[in-house]
Amino acid sequence: MAQPSINAASLVGHGNLRLLTLGMENRQPSTAELAKMKQILREAMAQGAFGMSTGLIYAPCVYADTSELTELCRVVAELNGIFAVHMRDEGDQLFESIDEVIAVGEESETPVHISHFKASGRRNWGKVNEALLKLEKARSRGIDVTIEQYPYVAGSTFLSSLLPAWAHEGGTNRMLARLRDKTLRERIVQDISTGRSRDWTWNGVLVTSVTTEKNRAFEGRTLTEISEALRKRPVDALLDIIAEEDNAATMVSFSMSENDVRTVMQSRYQMVCTDGIMLGRPHPRVYGSFPRVLGRYVRNRVLRLEDAVRRMTSYPARRLGLQDRGLIRPGMAADIVVFDPSTVIDTATFEDPHRFPIGIEQVVVNGVLTVDKAAHTGARAGRILRHNQTR
Repeated sequence: MAQPSINAASLVGHGNLRLLTLGMENRQPSTAELAKMKQILREAMAQGAFGMSTGLIYAPCVYADTSELTELCRVVAELNGIFAVHMRDEGDQLFESIDEVIAVGEESETPVHISHFKASGRRNWGKVNEALLKLEKARSRGIDVTIEQYPYVAGSTFLSSLLPAWAHEGGTNRMLARLRDKTLRERIVQDISTGRSRDWTWNGVLVTSVTTEKNRAFEGRTLTEISEALRKRPVDALLDIIAEEDNAATMVSFSMSENDVRTVMQSRYQMVCTDGIMLGRPHPRVYGSFPRVLGRYVRNRVLRLEDAVRRMTSYPARRLGLQDRGLIRPGMAADIVVFDPSTVIDTATFEDPHRFPIGIEQVVVNGVLTVDKAAHTGARAGRILRHNQTR
C-alpha cells in the first residue's frame, strides 16, 4: 500500500451503510436492517472512524428519513464521534434542512458538522444571515453544531446530481436505462424543468470532466454552449452526456453570492474546506481553497490572520477530537505549513484549475519536510489517523 504524503482521517459513509444493507432501494430500513446498519457503523468507528457522514441530496442517502439518521447518530454519540452532513437542501428549503440536522443532533446528542454551508440560487441570496442565526439559537440550547465552507461562489459534483432523486433508484445501471426509456426520460425532463428547488441555470453549469473522446471538447464549457454546439435542448444535452459518460461526468455549478461567502466566513463556527473532486478540469478549490482564504480574504480584512489559521488548524483538529495536532507546542505532532502572509495566494481558476498557489514555502508532515521551496520533496510521512488514538 502506498504511503500517503499527508495525514488522513475517515468518516463512515451513510451511503455505504445503506448500500450494504438496502442497496439503492428507495425505502426505509426494517428493524433488522437498521440494526445491521448500526452494527456496521459501530464496528467501523471501533476501528478508528471519526463519525458518520451523509450527503442528503445524493442517492441512496436522500432516501433516508430523519428518524433513520437519528438512530444511526445514537451510535455515533455512544462512541464520541461527529455527524458530518451535506444537508438535504441548500436553496429554497435551506431553513427546513437546517432544522432537520439540528433536530438529529439534539435528539441523538451528537455533535453536528454541516458541510460547505451556503445558500444556493439567486432568489436565496441573503438567507445565510437567518441561517447563521438558527445555528446561534441551537448552540444556545446546548446543541453542538459547526460549519465548514469553501471560499467560492460555485460548487462542484457529478453531473447526474441534477437529475431528480427517483431517477437514481436501483443504482447507476437502472438510472441509465431510464434515460434510454422514452417515457421515463420525458418524466425526468419534466421534473427538471418544473423543479421548485432548482437553484442552477443552464449557463451556470460547467462540464468539468468526461471519460470519452467524443465529449472531450465539452470539458470547460457550459450546458448552454454544449447544447448550441449540438443543436439540441440544454436538458437533452445534459441527459445525453450523463448517458454517454456512464454517469462519470462532473460539473461546476455557479449559484452562490460573494456577499454570502463573506458573511459565512465571518461566523465564529466556520472552518475551511476544499470539498474537491480531482477529475478532468476540476473546481479550482482543489488547489486553491486555503491559500485563497489567506490571500484574498485575510488581506482584504474579511478575517484576521489569526482567525483564519485557527479555522484551518486547531479548530478542525479539536472538532475531530485530535488532541495531539493543530497547534505548535511541545508534545504535539509536527504538522507545519510555512507561508508568507504578504504573498500567499491561489492561482487556480475555473478556466485553468491545475495551478498551484504561491507563497507557501515549506510543509512539514509528522516532522518530515514534505514541501520545500514550493516543491514536493518526495517524502511520504503521512499517516492514517484513528479516532481516540494519539500518535
